[in-house]
Amino acid sequence: MECNDEEIVRIVKCINSCWPEYPFTYEDIRKPTGEKFGEILFMFLQEFFGRNYKLPNLEQHIKSVSSTPEMFTHLEGTISLFRSINSILKRVNYRDFKYGTMVKPTSNAVKDVLLVLVNLLAYMEAERPKKKKIELEDAEEVKIREEEVRQMREKYMKFASNFTKIESDVDDLTKRMQITNVSLEKASITLKQVEQEKERAAEAVVANPEGLKTELARSQYEKEAMEANFLSVASRLPHLDQQIQKRALQLQEGKETHQRLAHVKTRESKIKLELRNIETDVRRVEEEKDFLGNNLKTEQSLIDSKKRMLVELEQYVDHLSEKARSDVKRGLEKNKSREAHIKARFLAVEEEISQLKRDLELGQKTLDEGAAKLKAIHLKHQQDMEQISAKMNQRGKKKEK
Repeated sequence: MECNDEEIVRIVKCINSCWPEYPFTYEDIRKPTGEKFGEILFMFLQEFFGRNYKLPNLEQHIKSVSSTPEMFTHLEGTISLFRSINSILKRVNYRDFKYGTMVKPTSNAVKDVLLVLVNLLAYMEAERPKKKKIELEDAEEVKIREEEVRQMREKYMKFASNFTKIESDVDDLTKRMQITNVSLEKASITLKQVEQEKERAAEAVVANPEGLKTELARSQYEKEAMEANFLSVASRLPHLDQQIQKRALQLQEGKETHQRLAHVKTRESKIKLELRNIETDVRRVEEEKDFLGNNLKTEQSLIDSKKRMLVELEQYVDHLSEKARSDVKRGLEKNKSREAHIKARFLAVEEEISQLKRDLELGQKTLDEGAAKLKAIHLKHQQDMEQISAKMNQRGKKKEK
């Protein structure tokens, strides 16, 4: 094995596994270059955000923060790459990545940054099956609910049809019972009338006994026929009563089923309303997240710009100081008589340097205040996200119940 460092071995294996067409060796970590380091960082960005990912255009941003944007045109791609990678690293609490480190990387810095990105990539790969499983489970649950609703609707339509038929049957039986009761009442009245006629006939003196016998026989026949009809109707009454009770029981079951279906419909509407509320909350969270993200990007870009200005100012101060010292040295060697004048000039330059350093300290203070403000915004965003997440979890549990 060329290198015994397990972390470096893991980094190299991961990069070669993800991008076999891109040669990456241990030497690229031990003796890194800014160009190759930038290429591998951009490849990680494409792995995180998609193969078609492109770096953000900072032209308008540079114009808004610098009075001489043409000085930074050649650095636009590098600055955009640094901001994108640094944003990801900060999300996993790695805050030691600097612009100068990316441009002129050291071995330790390259190893640390790539190790963080490799771990993040491994975590995302491990979470993808879980996320896919959750999405499939959610889709399956939605299908199950839709199928349950469909079955309940079909059952409801079937019960509604049976309910209508039962009502029709009950009405029909009721009418038949009414007709039967009327017939029984008529038969009872007729039977009483026959009995009365018979009694009157037995008491009366009849001139034609044979005719009376014929009339009595006819009346007896009608009486027996009416009694038989009465017994037939009376024998059918228990069966009709059982049918009515059975239909009434089915009618009651139909009403209870209708009430249950109405309750299920109410619950379905309530669940749909909760789902719409949750979707609204998710959209609001995403909008707040985008808004805070844009604010964070703006603040970060201002801080990065001020840092670059401070670096340039430090370089200018160092250059000016060195030039002044060189001028003093040459002046002393060239002409001793000009020593007083050069010393005075040296003192003036040192005063200018002191002023520049004070300006530098002031700029650093402003930078620290901006960083503190950015940190406060980020902390508030995290608190808002935690509150919203807790609220959504509570609604999710409520939905499951």
